[in-house]
Formats: sequence, C-alpha cells, structure tokens
Amino acid sequence: MNVQWKKMTTIMLVALLMIPMTAVQAKPNPGAMKGKPGMFIGLDLTDNQIDLLKNDRVKRQKEMIRLRSDLETVRVDLAESASAKVPNVKEINRLSTRIGDIHGQMTAERTKGIVYMRSILTDEQKKQMDTRRVISGMKKDKGKRGFGR
Repeated sequence: MNVQWKKMTTIMLVALLMIPMTAVQAKPNPGAMKGKPGMFIGLDLTDNQIDLLKNDRVKRQKEMIRLRSDLETVRVDLAESASAKVPNVKEINRLSTRIGDIHGQMTAERTKGIVYMRSILTDEQKKQMDTRRVISGMKKDKGKRGFGR
C-alpha cells in the first residue's frame, strides 16, 4: 500500500466514525415532534385552532410560492432588459417598481397571517405569545442584520 492510499483510508474511517457522533449531538425541536411550530408550544391550542392554523398556513404558503415565482420572473426580465444593446430605461423603471410591489405584497401576506393567527387565539394565548416575543427580543444580537443577510 502506498502512503497516499493509507492517508485516504484513515481520513475516510475517521469521517465515518464522526457521523454517528454528530447525530447524537443533534437535538430535535420538541414542537416539531408534536406537529406544531415551536411558537405554539405550551399554548394548549384546541384541535379546531390547530386545523385553522394549518389550513391558513397552507393557503399562505401557496400564495408566497406564487409571489416568489413572480418576483424571480420579473428579476429575470429586469436583467434581460438591463443587458440589452440599447436598454429601455422606462422598462427598467417599470420592472423595478414591479419588484417593489411584489415585495410589498409578500409583506402584506406575512402580516395578514399574523393578524389571522391572533384572531383565533384566546386572550390568554395572545398574552403568552406577546410575553415570548418580548423575551426573545431581549436576547443578545437577535434580529441584527449584517453583511450576507
């Protein structure tokens, strides 16, 4: 056996031994195990509330997929228009405005989802959610955006 083959074999064996160790360290999200997003843990949602939230989430996911698809299509159109031999500035402005409009629609959909979720929660559940939001907002560096984000 040559030296290079021995090194490669050793590296492969070490890698294979490390795979089970990483699986042991992984901690599952307890909310995911119950079929509920983590934000709803401990809220004691009724079966009806869970069904309403699931149905609304599916509806909103489909709408967001459509909006993201529209956004990507307009971005491609914008890139094509900008790289034309003679770029049409009016068309570039129109497409840029359309991108902003789609972003606005996406923000509106996310906000509607929050409003809907809160509309089906009891006052006590809303209070618990608000308390969690305040606490999570106090965590260091939470929500700070930097380069690459």
